[in-house]
Amino acid sequence: KEDNDEESLAEDDEDEDNEEDNDEESLAEDDEDNDEEKEDNDEESLAEDDEDDEESLAEDDEDEDNDEESLAEDDEDNDEEKEDNDEESLAEDDEDEDNDEESLAEDDEDNDEEKEDNDEESLAEDDEDEDNEEESLAEDDEDNDEEKEDNDEE
Repeated sequence: KEDNDEESLAEDDEDEDNEEDNDEESLAEDDEDNDEEKEDNDEESLAEDDEDDEESLAEDDEDEDNDEESLAEDDEDNDEEKEDNDEESLAEDDEDEDNDEESLAEDDEDNDEEKEDNDEESLAEDDEDEDNEEESLAEDDEDNDEEKEDNDEE
């Protein structure tokens, strides 16, 4: 019985050692599995990050293209607006020039009429002066004739 007990204890110790070995081996395998899973997850996460980065860069490129397109459209709109304003300004300048020419023509016409009126007035004054001078000469002649006649009689 004592031999059996010792053998049984020895078997129990061996079983316990085997169980410990199995537990350690199982823990080592679990650690290895966990390490591999973590490595796989890290690689998968890095791959997803790379994919996200590429997607983000593509979106940035698209945004940049849209910005450039928008700026080009803005430039085109500004050029068209400037061209329209330039044309409008030129049309206003032409209208102003036409008005200036019309005003100058009216001024010339007014000046011509005023000069003509002044010339007529001046001619009328000249005629009046001439008439007055003739009248004065006639009176002088008459006075001279009377004086000569008085002198002759005397």
